[in-house]
Amino acid sequence: MSNVFHDIFQLILSNFHIIGVLALTTVGLSLTFKTANVANFAQAITSTIGAYVAGLLLRDFGFGPWESMIIGVAVCFVIGFLLDAAVVRHVGGGGGRIMVTIGLIVLITAAIPLVFGTIPYNFPRFFTGQIEFRLFGQDFNVTQNAMFILIASAVVIAVIFSALRFTKWGLGVRGTASNIYVASMMGVNTNMMTALSWAISSACGGLAAVFLASQTQLISITMLGATQANSLLAFVVGGFASFYGPAIGAAIIPIVLSLLTFVSSIWASALLYIIVMIVILIKPAGLFGKKSVKKV
Repeated sequence: MSNVFHDIFQLILSNFHIIGVLALTTVGLSLTFKTANVANFAQAITSTIGAYVAGLLLRDFGFGPWESMIIGVAVCFVIGFLLDAAVVRHVGGGGGRIMVTIGLIVLITAAIPLVFGTIPYNFPRFFTGQIEFRLFGQDFNVTQNAMFILIASAVVIAVIFSALRFTKWGLGVRGTASNIYVASMMGVNTNMMTALSWAISSACGGLAAVFLASQTQLISITMLGATQANSLLAFVVGGFASFYGPAIGAAIIPIVLSLLTFVSSIWASALLYIIVMIVILIKPAGLFGKKSVKKV
């Protein structure tokens, strides 16, 4: 039993960076969904652009990893803002907007090799050491970089949630998320709220992409594919009635997946989907969602 506990806990420690990356991308998805009422399926591929920009600056222009990360995230911020301002808001209906995001996947996937080439980029870890400790008489370790990713992601998410709660921007976003038409009549610039939400969402994704690249030390087109799928799962499990529910779901998904790996490494992902289906059947609004009641 002690060996099983050691292996499970060690696997969770090894996935600290995945929890941080998944939480960032899920919070980004939550922002765009709540304000624009659309699931941004292009989140992963647009975020990958930020990682490629960071990798290019690092490789060809002599920038350090920290400066490259900041510029890559800034590029994603601008991309997110322009996507909403120039494209998404001009497409009527949620179904049409979803098709736009799917179309963006095809376009950006084709464009990245043309701009950045076909050879994957390398990206160094921000911290190269190991953290070793003993717990219950057993030895554990986690990379300093994975711990940094987890803590930095938590700080960024805490700042976003604090801004949503205590700033004028947050009040506007919450009003837009509640009812865009009423918010507009109350004087809220809903176009600016949605554009900023897309920009911050894209920036979160870009930061997640650079964080993941720093841990795997590799940048590729498909690097965020699994993260995108698990973000949607976390979004459903946590519940889309609130901003914090999906973030908690993002912390739950990697831990559950780690536990399922010990049941069957081959069927772990399939078992995860089955568990998510059961959760949806029991609580359609998610673990932290609330059942909406329409008055007639």
